[in-house]
Formats: sequence, C-alpha cells, structure tokens
Amino acid sequence: MKQKDETPPVDPSEFTESGIEAAAEKTSSWEDIEKMIHQVASSSQKPSQVGLLADIFKSAIKLAKEAPGTLNLKIAATTLRELRYSFKTFSPHRSQPKITMFGSARVPVGTDVYNLAKNFAAEGVKRKFMIITGGGPGIMAAGNEGAENQGGFGLNIRLPFEQMPNPFIDAKGRLINYKYFFTRKLFLVKEANAFAFFPGGFGTFDEAFEVLTLLQTCKTNIIPIVLVEPAGFNFWTEWVKFLKTAVATKGFISVTDFHLMKIINTPKEAIDHIEHFYKIFHSMRFVRHLSVLRLKKPLTPEVMVGINKNFSGLAQGEEIKLSAALPEEMNEPDIQGLPRLVLPFDRKDIGSLRLLIDYINDNG
Repeated sequence: MKQKDETPPVDPSEFTESGIEAAAEKTSSWEDIEKMIHQVASSSQKPSQVGLLADIFKSAIKLAKEAPGTLNLKIAATTLRELRYSFKTFSPHRSQPKITMFGSARVPVGTDVYNLAKNFAAEGVKRKFMIITGGGPGIMAAGNEGAENQGGFGLNIRLPFEQMPNPFIDAKGRLINYKYFFTRKLFLVKEANAFAFFPGGFGTFDEAFEVLTLLQTCKTNIIPIVLVEPAGFNFWTEWVKFLKTAVATKGFISVTDFHLMKIINTPKEAIDHIEHFYKIFHSMRFVRHLSVLRLKKPLTPEVMVGINKNFSGLAQGEEIKLSAALPEEMNEPDIQGLPRLVLPFDRKDIGSLRLLIDYINDNG
C-alpha cells in the first residue's frame, strides 16, 4: 500500500523571511523541499507557470547550498528584485505599444536636437504610444517632457556620480531605478515596439549596436528602428556612411542589414514609419524551423503570388503559406484568431525578412 504523503501543506502567507525559516524546519529532504516549492508556486499561479516558478525557487536554494560568496549573492538578489519590480511596473500597460528613445544625456534644453526629441515623444503619445527613456537628462528628459507624466517611463541607472531622474516622470508609477546596466537594458529592449535613436555618445552607440545585434541574430523581436536627426545635422548620416564604407564593404555585416534602420528628420515622418510597420504585420514568433508572421488581416491570393515570387529565397525555395495558429502558439490565446504567414526561414538574413514585412504592409 502506498504510503500517504505526510508533508504538511505550506501556507503561502508564511513565505516571508521569517516564514521561510519556519517552513524549512518542517522539511527533512530535497523531496520535501520540492513539494513545499510546488505548493507555494501553485497557490495562485496558472498551471503552466508552476514549473517555471519552482525552477526559480530551486535555483535560489541551490545558491544557498553552493555558497558562491557574498558579492555573487548580492548580484543575484539585486537582479531578481529589479526584474520583479520591472515586471510589476510594466504589467498594467502590457497591451499598449511603446517606443524606447535613446540619445545623449548632454543635449542642452532648447536646442534643435532636444526639441526634436520632445516633439517626437509628444507625437508618439498623441498616436497612443507610450514612451520609454533612460530616465536622465538630455534626450531622456526631452522624451519624458514630450510624453508628459502619464505617457512616459523612466528607467534610471544609479551611477557613482548620481544620475538623478529627470523631473518629467511620474515617480510613483513610471520610474524604475536600476543598479545594473544589464537589467535596465533588458527592459529598454524587451518592452519596446519600436526604437528611436537620437544623436549621442558612447552609450548611445553601445545601445544602437546592441539592438542591431539582437535583431540581426534573431534574439529579439523584429521591430522598427528610426535614426532621428534634424535635417542637415549629419550625425546618423555619417554613422551609416561609416558602416557602409568601413564595415559592410569588408563583409562584416550584410548590405540587407541596412533595411533594419531608417534615417528620419521629422517627428511626424518617424511615427508614420513606425505605425506603417504595424499596418498589417502584428508580431512574429519562431516555431521549430519555421518563422510565423502574425497578421492583422488575411492576404489576398494576388499578394501571396507576389510574396512567393519576390521572397522565395527567404523560404529556401519552399512555398510561403497562409496558416492558422500553430499548436505551439496555443499559449497566446489573445491572438490565436489572427491569420499567419509561415515560412522555413534560416534566420540568417533578417534584413530581407524586414523587406517581406514592408511588402505585406504596402500591398496587403
């Protein structure tokens, strides 16, 4: 006869700093600890999330057993706190599209570049986008000023010389202060539906190259990038010229990579470009060897003929087909009804995939 499970149930309310010690005293083996973890994780979560939460708990317990050192534990603890608070802050706004703005902290108030960024943010909010900035001065302040309190997030970094958040952010509901650049960058990228880069220095170039690398290697969703500068300013113009003459010509990047970005001089044109990207295209997901483009409406047979004629190379000679949601997409119930375009994309030429999306939006 199977022995009855004698592990006492764990009250989730006990899972506080003092409660953890009390719960741990009730356990005598790793099996008991695992049962306790699953009881806590399953108390208020969807079944599909219980295993993931249990993995987080188990990783924390393994850290305690392995004693990696105080500094490493501080890094792990701070990172998890920053992740949790960021998830909480963005969660109420997950359905609203957002644009992340990058640019120099040294741009003075009232200059052409500052006003361009301010007006870009205002135009974005006017068209129902929210704005995300790094939370500091310069372009970041311009973005938050243009977005106003309720339209802009500030993801501020704590630096030795104390970068203070700009005064245009709602400090209660839109400001997040980070200790680590990597967690801050994660949310600057993860929450964005578009990127807008304004003139800047090392930090701006770092962010631009990181975003382009993530797109080029398919490690983030394909979304539009606008490089915004006043007419005749020649900042991004010279940067792109360098990439073409000193990088692309030597084969270090592909010519099609330049389709991932567009230099623009006015706020209206920049937001028009971002909105057009989402005219018919909704989102994208990789499923096994397939790329699945989710669309806001079905495509006509004529458009499908044009797609297969012009983009057969992307599908490695196979037919690009319309489809319903694939079985692997059942964990996204909100968009299961959207039509799909499915192709066996090898993930090597994301710039040409961007051209396919443009073709869909132009002709669909």
